[in-house]
Amino acid sequence: MLLGTGLMLLPLLLLGIVGYLLYLQTIDSFESVIQESLPVGLPVSELHRDILQLDMPLDRYLLSGSQRERQRFGKQTRDIDRQFTALLNNSGLLREYRRDISRAAASWRELVALGKAIIERDRTGHTILLADITHFEEQQQKTSRILDEVYTTLQVEIRTNYQNALHNQQQIQVLLLVVFLAGVLVAIHIGNRLARQVLRPLTLLREGTERFGNGDLSHRIELENRDEFGQLANTFNNMADELEFLASYDSLTGLLNKREFELRLQDEVRRAKRSRHPFVLLLMDLDYFKQVNDTYGHPAGDHTLRVLSSLLKKQVRESDYVGRYGGEEFGMILTDTSEKDARDTAERIRQLVEEKAFTISDNATINITVSAGLACYPDDAANAEMLIACADEALYKAKDAGRNRVISFSDI
Repeated sequence: MLLGTGLMLLPLLLLGIVGYLLYLQTIDSFESVIQESLPVGLPVSELHRDILQLDMPLDRYLLSGSQRERQRFGKQTRDIDRQFTALLNNSGLLREYRRDISRAAASWRELVALGKAIIERDRTGHTILLADITHFEEQQQKTSRILDEVYTTLQVEIRTNYQNALHNQQQIQVLLLVVFLAGVLVAIHIGNRLARQVLRPLTLLREGTERFGNGDLSHRIELENRDEFGQLANTFNNMADELEFLASYDSLTGLLNKREFELRLQDEVRRAKRSRHPFVLLLMDLDYFKQVNDTYGHPAGDHTLRVLSSLLKKQVRESDYVGRYGGEEFGMILTDTSEKDARDTAERIRQLVEEKAFTISDNATINITVSAGLACYPDDAANAEMLIACADEALYKAKDAGRNRVISFSDI
């Protein structure tokens, strides 16, 4: 009887061995999706972010002449140098990544030389030419584009490895089905245990990898396991946090891009429905900005947008959101704010912009103005789309009424 029972359980034992081997193979596949991208994904995302922020201490130094800002620029460049060195010294770095990262490092060295030259000219009392600043910003964008190419290559590799991992998961699912159909209590027990400890984590990892590979960087894997699956999920989430930052911000101004701004607006509508607190959407557009580009060139226009973006960020609270909504159009979400307070804020910003002198060429400045339209939730609209339409209509009225003014949707 024992021999007969053993012979009956032998196929289950063999299935268990095969299942265990497939389990290890599946783990390896998912590790390849995440671990192979770690030596590139996280360092490249940090480099991309730090290089985009390099102009901030340089701009502040040129505006204030602060020794502290010059030292901050130097420290930031040294940190980026160390990041490039560590990345290129990584023995596990694949050849296709090493080539593009070497190109980015060479472009970075040119960028640093341009920045130091600008600081040296200012320190020695020479006039800072707009062409120098423009050249610096163009080199900054060039370096950023090379790192973007690395990220694109990384996405292709993730999708390929994901397909291999998916195939392995399908194999283990078929095996579990065979075990279940055997109708043996032991097989049922093993199947249930595998379903709890393997299938759910595998499914979550598969779905997370698929959504990540398709560009949904906001997705996170909610897995509390303390085993290999839990470690993979934590690694995945950490990498997604870094890459989401790159996908959420406008590379020219450092503000939220339009896609991310609209997502934050939808979140704020949901939060306001629960808390019953009002908030205000403010859309702001530069008046006659096309003339700036046509007269002084797009580099001067880009520099003006960057300076204006810095001004806008300083005029709102940490709980508010500021985004670049279009070419020269900006958006603000003023949370837990009444229409009156939001209008006061918009008027203050309008007046600051009107009074500020924007540098557009050597020792030459211009004055610009902005028009703004605002709409209040829930008084003016019941959802995010309607709120955008109301604020846009108010902005149109401000333009039509002569520009350089703030109009609320409730005034129309």
